[in-house]
Amino acid sequence: MINLDGRKFFPVKNSQNGRVTSDAIFVFNQTGNNFTATYEGPGFSDGHLIGTMTDNSRGSIIYHSRASDGALDAGAAEAVFSQTPEGIIIEMEWRWLTGSLKSGHSQYREIL
Repeated sequence: MINLDGRKFFPVKNSQNGRVTSDAIFVFNQTGNNFTATYEGPGFSDGHLIGTMTDNSRGSIIYHSRASDGALDAGAAEAVFSQTPEGIIIEMEWRWLTGSLKSGHSQYREIL
């Protein structure tokens, strides 16, 4: 199983209706199959996610953040984690649970 504990990630791809940009930083902690992260970036703050590894390379995630206009955003995602020579890559298929209710795809790379 991939261990995310203490690792940092940044987005390299995001659907047009996604909020995060490559300036956002995600900092992960993990105990067993359970993981959390904090994140922030331009246009939002107070981002948190919680997740559970559902097998060695997949996880289910719930996330939320505060938009710069004060609106609260929340969503859910299914993630696939891959170990590469350049670090861990996270591919997420996500959907908003608030606001537009749209869905999309994001990719995150580990900061080594």
